[in-house]
Amino acid sequence: MQDKRDSNSIVEVINAQNIAQFPAKNIADALAHVPGVVITRESGEGKTVSIRGLAPELTLTELNGNYVASADTSAGLTRSFNYSMMPANMFSDIKLYKSLEARLDEGGIGGNVDLRTRRPLEMKANDGFVSVNGAGSDNSSKITPQVSALWSWKNKDQTFGVLVAGSYQKRRDIDYTANASSWHWWANNCTDQATCTEPPVNVHGQQYDSAVASNLALWPGGGVTDQAGNSYSGYWMPQQFATSRNQLDLKTKGLQATMQLKPSDHFLLTGNYFRFQRQQTQITNTLEVPEWGLPTGSYADQQGRLLAPNGLTFDPSHTVVTGANYVLPPAGTGCNSLTNPVTGAQRQPVDVCSTEIPWLNGNYSIEKATSQTLNLEGEWDNGGSLSGSFNVGRTWATGGPSVELGMAAKPRNFVNGQWVDGSNGAAWTLNGKPTLTASPNVLQNMLAGAGQVDLGSTGSNMVNTSTSQNFAQADFTWAFEDSWMQSLQFGVKYRDNHAEQQGNELRWYCKGTTLQFQSCDPNAGQLPAGFLLPNSLDGNTEAYNDNTFPAINFPAYYNHLNSTYDRVAYNHPEDKSTIREKISAAYVQANFDTGSLRGNVGLRFVSTKQDLTVADEITTNNAVYYHDANGNILICPANGVNAGGGPCAPGDFQYLPREQSVVQTFSNASTSKRYNKLLPSFNVAWTFANDFVLRAAGSQAMARANYTDLAQLGSLTDNTQAYYNDRKQFGAPLPGWYGSGANADLKPFTATQFDLAGEWYYAPESVVGLDLFEKKVKNFVVPVTVNNITVNVGGTEQNFMQYSTNANGRSGTSKGVELYTQHTFKSGFGYIANYTLNKTNETPVSLGDTQVGKSELIGSAKYAANVSLFYEKNGLLLRATNNWTGRTMQGLSSGLPIYTRPYHQLDLNGDYEFNKHLMVTASIINLTRSMPRQYLGGDTTARLYELEYAGRQYYVGLTYKFGDGG
Repeated sequence: MQDKRDSNSIVEVINAQNIAQFPAKNIADALAHVPGVVITRESGEGKTVSIRGLAPELTLTELNGNYVASADTSAGLTRSFNYSMMPANMFSDIKLYKSLEARLDEGGIGGNVDLRTRRPLEMKANDGFVSVNGAGSDNSSKITPQVSALWSWKNKDQTFGVLVAGSYQKRRDIDYTANASSWHWWANNCTDQATCTEPPVNVHGQQYDSAVASNLALWPGGGVTDQAGNSYSGYWMPQQFATSRNQLDLKTKGLQATMQLKPSDHFLLTGNYFRFQRQQTQITNTLEVPEWGLPTGSYADQQGRLLAPNGLTFDPSHTVVTGANYVLPPAGTGCNSLTNPVTGAQRQPVDVCSTEIPWLNGNYSIEKATSQTLNLEGEWDNGGSLSGSFNVGRTWATGGPSVELGMAAKPRNFVNGQWVDGSNGAAWTLNGKPTLTASPNVLQNMLAGAGQVDLGSTGSNMVNTSTSQNFAQADFTWAFEDSWMQSLQFGVKYRDNHAEQQGNELRWYCKGTTLQFQSCDPNAGQLPAGFLLPNSLDGNTEAYNDNTFPAINFPAYYNHLNSTYDRVAYNHPEDKSTIREKISAAYVQANFDTGSLRGNVGLRFVSTKQDLTVADEITTNNAVYYHDANGNILICPANGVNAGGGPCAPGDFQYLPREQSVVQTFSNASTSKRYNKLLPSFNVAWTFANDFVLRAAGSQAMARANYTDLAQLGSLTDNTQAYYNDRKQFGAPLPGWYGSGANADLKPFTATQFDLAGEWYYAPESVVGLDLFEKKVKNFVVPVTVNNITVNVGGTEQNFMQYSTNANGRSGTSKGVELYTQHTFKSGFGYIANYTLNKTNETPVSLGDTQVGKSELIGSAKYAANVSLFYEKNGLLLRATNNWTGRTMQGLSSGLPIYTRPYHQLDLNGDYEFNKHLMVTASIINLTRSMPRQYLGGDTTARLYELEYAGRQYYVGLTYKFGDGG
């Protein structure tokens, strides 16, 4: 608290003593108690930090004053710092700068977090600790270890010191998710923007304004009719509903080695080496009900397909579908008949209804990411007016999967020219706890042979990443004696950044060939019982309530592929996106102190040279099957030879070779740009009446767009008419282009920001404070999915049915107030409380010159609050912490904003010091079993987007300190 009080800027300080109160978690969890801070969690553990309602990418986090390269495979190429890499007890202190100074690196519009590690010459000889913890959760009965240790030594002359620290963590996390995605407006008279006469409305019956309406997702097939002939038109409905179980087995290792040498009283050298490694095995099993059961034609043609009578249920406004029920008609009736009962026309066996739902799918991956940092610092001070320091080093990271396999299965099989169904349908509802219901015996039927591998959704696609930065910095301070001008700081910094994404895949060839197994093995689509787990997964979770959950046995299927075929790591050297940045910066900052008035004023100049190469994978989906002269799909004859002379499974379809049905090419585009920014700043603090501090601050700030947003590997797919004709029965999208990609034209974020704050330090370790802030942010980045947009494909402009990318918001304002207080009573009881109210405006979002919607600042939360009640006396600390976060803006989808509803979580932790050497700790994270819930649109919460339960986390540990324990 004294550091905060004495600072010139608006800063929050957490020292080693504060950090020790959170022994089982990481720095993000400790920062969650700071006013204005909201953390994002992964598997219940803090991962990233956002400040004052701005996205985590706008929080600059540095280790000892410099960027740390990250290749976190789950986040892609990112500038964000992954706080889960490092245990909290490796740090000496943390400073969160909410107002900027010219000497601080640019990149933090939300704020700058400076993490400082321990140094041996600042500790006593043979100080250190060993900490052993066990971790578990209510989602997993497995208890896993977490170990960290630190030892520091220096010689008697205090001229040489060595510090070594390490950590090891093993953890199993299980997450449960319910997801309703790809929402569309379904209306008979509104299948495209040009001819729409039944435009989308919100739950109040109001049409959207023109800037939003032109980008809303319209279902190209219009409304639907159920099996009883009931017609539905004019409503919002998700294209699919899914429930998922994700199991993550994680190992992390951390190492710090620091050496200090002080050859004279005036010169100090410090060398640091950090290495962090993350290894994980991840299995995701998903049970999904896509829109495949809905009719794609008239009632006369399809008799409502699988949509049961009154099969759609709605919210009270009757504009949002909250449930769907699909039922297979009895054999010989409706769409389940070779003869159309309405027209009398004959159907091809493949066109007879079958149940592809529930659809089993998921992913299996083994991944590894390593981050390393090496630097040398020098500090010089001869006792005169001028002092200086330098810092040179390199940080680099690599990451990605060595194994990645996606696989899907359907509860049906095509045998002897007809469908054999293992399911009679499925249903889902979003009312209350999301629920998916399927035939109770679907797993047993699939195990008995009524199932098939969905080869079109089975394969491998891997992305490996690498990032690096070489840096060199020199800083100088000219001190003034007997003057209100305290000092003049000036310096320069150079950074050379490199980031890269490389697309690869695993392929399995029929032995001795270069033909992929999906088409060269006629039995590849068969689903032996061993490919499925023998028992259903638990469907009754906090996030959803499924009556059954059949799931894929991914390790067994992966082992089958490896033993049956030739496994080849197939590289795509042309599928590579790279970013190269050369950044030069210089600053000057004057610090003044008149006794009661102090502060600084400065100017930073930054020049950024950016070279980007962006790759797109271009996929053309052609016809899937062989056909006769009339266009009918050919069925494999008894001799097992298809029309092309290749093998096929008798009674099944005749598949074209995969190399012919799926054609892939790649394109690359390069751009270069340079931008220069002048970033002025000032901070003023006035101390009066001894205990009051009044502050004012202002600055201009900038942050570069995230690596992935600039150079994401693109995926552009052309679904041809021939492909649609073959796959429309199986849920293929309409013919046309679809895809996602980077936006190399993204501009850097810029912000003009001001603070006015007051603090009253009315007692020791006690404060009441108020901070008014305003940030005007230009060019903030918004993830968008837009329809009917022109995209350059290998030099040719193509109209896309749907395209996902990132766009710049023009100008958004975040303004609000922070209130905070802290007090400790003589009895040992105390409290820490803060509340941040944040208001952001909605601003247009543009791709180039085209407006594609409106959005608030991404990551902006209406409010955030923390209340921590504690008791600390005689070695005992008990703490209960409540965290609240208001509605938070996440992005755009289907033309509408994605929000996370208000969130509340209660955590408990405590420790007891038996003596100055031995301490026991315990924590419960998310005692309330809270779940983030995302929904689409600001008019209702009925459009569920995602609901996730990461579990209630438990930690218990023992720490032994030797010496002073650091």
